[in-house]
Amino acid sequence: MKAITAKHLWSFPLLFGFLGGIIGLVLRYAFTGSIANFPFKFVLHSHSHIMLLGFVFNALIVLLFTRFTNGIDTTSYRLYLALQVCVAVLLVGFIIQGYALVTITFSTLHLWISYCLVIRLWKRLVGKKSDLILIKTGSIFHFISSIGPYALGPLMALKMQASPWYEQAIFFYLHFQYFGSFFLWMLAILFQKTTIRLTKKQMSLLVGAITLLYAHSLQYSFNHLAIQIVGSIGSIALFLFFLKLKKSFSNQKLQYQLFFGTLLFIGILNCFGSIPYFSNLVITNRFMLIAWLHFLFLGMYLPFIWMELGTKIRQSIWVVYIVFLLTSEAFLLFPTFFSELFATSIMWLLFIAYFGVVLCISVVHLTALFQKNKIDELTRTR
Repeated sequence: MKAITAKHLWSFPLLFGFLGGIIGLVLRYAFTGSIANFPFKFVLHSHSHIMLLGFVFNALIVLLFTRFTNGIDTTSYRLYLALQVCVAVLLVGFIIQGYALVTITFSTLHLWISYCLVIRLWKRLVGKKSDLILIKTGSIFHFISSIGPYALGPLMALKMQASPWYEQAIFFYLHFQYFGSFFLWMLAILFQKTTIRLTKKQMSLLVGAITLLYAHSLQYSFNHLAIQIVGSIGSIALFLFFLKLKKSFSNQKLQYQLFFGTLLFIGILNCFGSIPYFSNLVITNRFMLIAWLHFLFLGMYLPFIWMELGTKIRQSIWVVYIVFLLTSEAFLLFPTFFSELFATSIMWLLFIAYFGVVLCISVVHLTALFQKNKIDELTRTR
């Protein structure tokens, strides 16, 4: 099994990350109005699912199995392959029919198979206690997050698609994935590499912060002082958690120091998100929401996965990627200003910025895919 691990485990997140980026770029091009009768909603569903499940989830699962177990066993490997079949069907299915019988079936199947894989991972974990607690807590959040998708069926049956609860079911799932399972799994991998050990108080502070931060999602549907207060407490708790780790990261490698800076910045942004003025901006301005989600994905998860990929990425690629990423964020935050500055539609400016981002993703993923396949072939011939 070890002889094929490099190729078969990493091939899928690298490939799906590349395809998801290309689909996103096509979506950006379509938003310029250059493609008539384009199925925006269908393609958007395909893009988001592939990047979320095919890239981030896959990559983190690979890192957890390779870093915290004695190697993936045959049954777990087959479950992992089954997940890839589901993702491939979703990629095509969403583009063709959106949310319908096939995509709902395979989304549910992916969720059930992921349960089995996460449980098998749990039983095989080895490593320092604080890291394993993070992984296990993240796994619990993975199960908790699925309450959201399960609620969609009954809500549809009750014809409540237009109710705020339908939207909240989706937000519930996304929050406890983005800031639940994915976030804690990422931190476990990060802390293992940096030999940081969390205390029980730090662990409680982190888990409490993540739970309370769901209040930010509730603000999209409900306007209540209590929700704002709970979200503020969660934001401050998360910021304090990262602030207490500042000394621990001061002695780490430069790339981990820079990544910690990103985490600290995200903590600060969450605090700003608790202020009514800024939270209302995100709620009422779709570009602001996209800027936040893309920053989490392209500014945190993707760079982290690249750091842990085990493939050397040229500094020039990093620089170009960061420049285009920050440019795209600036365009989303100040669309009118940049549209007037360049006398060009903001949609064309965003397409150009994301073209640079996707170009970097393509170079990194295809290069890494080739290198890992080459390493695998060398391993099997020995």
